[in-house]
Amino acid sequence: MIHIERKNLIKAMVVASLGMALFFGAYSLAAYSAQPSTVRATYKTLYTEKASMSHSGLFSGGIYKNGTSLNYYPGKITSLIRGNYSYTTSPGVAGSYRATLRADYYVTSGNKRIYLINTTLKSWSGNFTGSFSIPVTFDVLGLENALANVRSGTGMYRASDEVYLDVQVDVPGREPFNQRIDLEVDPSGMLFFTGLTRDYTKVVRNVNETANHIGVGWGEVSVSTARKVFPAMAFLFFLPPLGFFYGRREKKPKDKLSNLRKFIIEGTPKDGGKNNLVELKSVRDLEKAFDLVDKPIVHYFDGNKEVYAVIDDGVVYFLNISPSEGVDTSP
Repeated sequence: MIHIERKNLIKAMVVASLGMALFFGAYSLAAYSAQPSTVRATYKTLYTEKASMSHSGLFSGGIYKNGTSLNYYPGKITSLIRGNYSYTTSPGVAGSYRATLRADYYVTSGNKRIYLINTTLKSWSGNFTGSFSIPVTFDVLGLENALANVRSGTGMYRASDEVYLDVQVDVPGREPFNQRIDLEVDPSGMLFFTGLTRDYTKVVRNVNETANHIGVGWGEVSVSTARKVFPAMAFLFFLPPLGFFYGRREKKPKDKLSNLRKFIIEGTPKDGGKNNLVELKSVRDLEKAFDLVDKPIVHYFDGNKEVYAVIDDGVVYFLNISPSEGVDTSP
């Protein structure tokens, strides 16, 4: 049977505990230098919707050939504009649509539009799967005559018109798809369209959060757990070495002669302190002898004894202290 001395066993346990404290301390730093989790975002397209209107003009003059598509149409020679509105969606699901060609007439008061009359020129509706298209005709001459009739009929000769195609598409489970295409007139009299195309893509964002781990000697531990457990373990393992070294700390013995130090001188009695000797038992007795005699305390060595003595008319009051024992601490 192997016998290990108790003090060596204690030292070995203290060293092992200190090693574990350093181990968990190092992994605590590693845990706080890493992110607890990794967040990854992925995007998925649920569906797409695309719509546009192609167009071409018919003219009264001979500059442009009928059926020519222009970005701007000269209002004075344009008779009508033919358009074709088309809508497609992917994936090709079933739905319904409603389209309305409208002309709304208004006058402006300050920054506010006051509508005089709203008219529906034509409307379309139906069901579809995947796509649909409708033919649209903007009768430019007919629109000019209608505006003139509104002006003369209301007496509002500064009345203007809004001519537009309004489309609404409904697919079950989706957000409504709306589009408005306006026929505009610029100050020079040129006709042009706004809102000819519209694309919409429905995308969903999925967030995946994964807990991060750090490797330790016995496996892997999540960073969030390591941040809680490892610092506590490091603190617990550090307590035994701290207590051991604190208990082993050298304590300076209390100096019982501290009050007498300034009255102590170095020297030796003439006769070596051999006659008329009075041995004192404690530092307290030395203090009393000093107070009574009121003479300096002589400090010297007699062999292996450290002697503190008060000499008065040949009488030596002395206190022996062994150097191995230090200052006498008896009361």
